[in-house]
Amino acid sequence: MKKEWMILGFVLIIVIFAGFYFFKNPNVVKEIPSGDYNIEINNFAFAPQELIVKVGSTVVWNNKDSVKHTVTSDSGTELGSELLGNGESYSHTFNNVGTFEYHCTPHPSMTGKIIVE
Repeated sequence: MKKEWMILGFVLIIVIFAGFYFFKNPNVVKEIPSGDYNIEINNFAFAPQELIVKVGSTVVWNNKDSVKHTVTSDSGTELGSELLGNGESYSHTFNNVGTFEYHCTPHPSMTGKIIVE
């Protein structure tokens, strides 16, 4: 009987630690059915930072920050906005499957990723 309680206690500890890990994990991926998606630019960050979309979906980046930002492909020319001021937006329709990583040119630590399935 004591052995069974020890096993139950061990399993309970694992479940508690797993719960803390999954609820505190900041790398949240947002997945929505095909259609239009919005990414907010605010506080020098893209939110969500990673987005999974279907082919043919349009993503709109809305700048809600007080400074200007861009949406620029890390490689290639898939994404390439002008400087976006507060209240301005940039949209792009993804017609090809792939992973598209991007950044803000004036603030290269601001990064994001679109995964098109």
